[in-house]
This record gives sequence, structure tokens and C-alpha cells, in this order.
Amino acid sequence: MYDELNKYLSGYFTIDYWYDEGVDIAREIISEFKESDWKMLLEEISKKDVEWKKRIAYCLYNYDNKYEWLLLVELLNTEEDDELLVISLDSLRSFINMETTEFLISNPAVFCKIKRLYYNSGRPTQSVIKDLIKKVNEYMKVLEVDHMLEI
Repeated sequence: MYDELNKYLSGYFTIDYWYDEGVDIAREIISEFKESDWKMLLEEISKKDVEWKKRIAYCLYNYDNKYEWLLLVELLNTEEDDELLVISLDSLRSFINMETTEFLISNPAVFCKIKRLYYNSGRPTQSVIKDLIKKVNEYMKVLEVDHMLEI
């Protein structure tokens, strides 16, 4: 299934097609992934171009899938493109859990990128980031953690 997804995401899409149909087709392929497909994807992601990475980041939303979370973390560590970072953060909002909270708290370099993006972006991006931080902070309150993330 990895090869099928790779071929599909490597193709040409108009913007309308991607949002109308393409993302659903890619998500359908991803839903059939086996552990070996996820491992291959994690190994290969660093070799993909920015557009491919944006497409995969847009498709990740399954809170129960540890590989989707690992992939988003990998994408957050890339330095290539602010739009890729925004898409990854937007998808990460579905993954508010202990791992995400610990990741953001223990990775100041990533959080600095998020802050930089926040202060250098327009309202839509700022809204995504504010919502992510709000959700993480709410999760930390439930856990009774004193540390809160601030923009």
C-alpha cells in the first residue's frame, strides 16, 4: 500500500481536485496500511519533496494511530516550509494526548518555530496555533500539570 500511496501523492493535482477528491482517496489508501507500510513511510519521508509532505500531513487525523502521530512529529522537525508546518500543526490538533503534550514541552526548538510562525503569520494560521496551544493547555490542566505553553 505504501507504493500505491507514494505513486498517488507524487502525481499532479489541481487544488480543487486535491481538496474535493484527492485527500479522500489518499486517506482511503492510508486506512489500508499495515505496520510495514507505516515503517516504510517513516523511513522514506525525509526523501520526499515539500508538496508530497504537505499532502501526507493533510491526510493525518487518526488519533488512535501511533504512526500518524510519529509522522506528524517528523514533519514538525523539518525546516523546509512554513505551510508544511501549519498543515502539520493543524493535523496535530487531533492528537492532543500525553505524547503530544510531552513532545511540545520537551522540544523548545519546535516550540520556538511555532512561536516564530505565529508572530509572522496572518489570522488563519494564528487561529490554528492558538487552538492547538489551548487544547494542549486544557489537557495539561486535566493532568494537573503546572507548566502551560504560552505564545
